[in-house]
Amino acid sequence: MNEIVPTKVVVIHDNIEETSPIMVEMRIKYGFENVILFQHSQQGLDYVLSNLGNKMVVLLDKNFDGNEIDGIKVFSEIREKTSLVYVILITVSKISEINSETLKMLINKDLFKLESFTQDYRKIIELVDDALSSLNVRIDAVIEDWIMRHPIEKREQIILKTRDGQAYSMNDILESIRKETSVGIQFERNLLKLAIELFSRQKLKLDDK
Repeated sequence: MNEIVPTKVVVIHDNIEETSPIMVEMRIKYGFENVILFQHSQQGLDYVLSNLGNKMVVLLDKNFDGNEIDGIKVFSEIREKTSLVYVILITVSKISEINSETLKMLINKDLFKLESFTQDYRKIIELVDDALSSLNVRIDAVIEDWIMRHPIEKREQIILKTRDGQAYSMNDILESIRKETSVGIQFERNLLKLAIELFSRQKLKLDDK
């Protein structure tokens, strides 16, 4: 059987407990091992940055108590490394209270959603569903699905060599795409070009009939 790597839902929120209804429902829905809670923002950020090779949706609190770094900073730190992690920012404050410069930064750096946590928590789970659905149609997710259909030993074989002599296996390519390295980005672009070319050829054949 082929290995399926599920998307992780990473919750970074100091007022959500392991037994909170939203955690219980998400773990039932997505699998206990796939929903991870961090009540300390730095720990959550460290986990995300250490696991950029995996598909993730981050449910992030905007405000943290004490000496914790706030959610805006966490989001900014994530975006310095990758745009492939979808982040849903939740706040108990009114969205209108967020200053314009911060809102501009969130928009420009592709925040997936911004929502008030005073809403029914099931609304938040709907946003997580939306993020998971969007991730599944990204080309990196399609490549991952294709790679994971191969046996483990096949995924470790070299399938690409660059001009400077670097060698990459399927797993290396997937990690490069997730971390948005130059090799990953170029592979993704080339694959898109190839897919478009093949589609165009097939369309011409269909039109000729």
